[in-house]
Amino acid sequence: MFRRAARGPAPLWGTSEGEMLRKFDVAGMSAEEITAEDLPRLVADAAACQPDRIAVTHGAGTTTYARLHGEVVKLDAAMGILLGRASLVPIALATVFPALADTARGDLRDVLDALVIDLVDCVAPEPLSAAG
Repeated sequence: MFRRAARGPAPLWGTSEGEMLRKFDVAGMSAEEITAEDLPRLVADAAACQPDRIAVTHGAGTTTYARLHGEVVKLDAAMGILLGRASLVPIALATVFPALADTARGDLRDVLDALVIDLVDCVAPEPLSAAG
């Protein structure tokens, strides 16, 4: 089960393309605003330091940061210029978990929210304000 943001009523993922992910607080850790365009870099960072860490669980399936990063890299090489960086991670997730493409259910937004929370925990385990 995913941990959700402890505070903040709004979802992290914007409702329009390119909208910034909202500020959030996870276990007292404040983070800078993260844009959807930052996600490919954060996934790459997580894959470099913890490749076998579970990035996403959806239904009965899981994927690691290494696999998610591999999907992002393949998608970027094939269509990155057409899609834009902000679309790479959401589309890669829908490739790994085809059921996420069902936009009527809103599962992709929930998975992205959880992914961002875990990415912050994975690549910035200390509060960003404490990192000199």
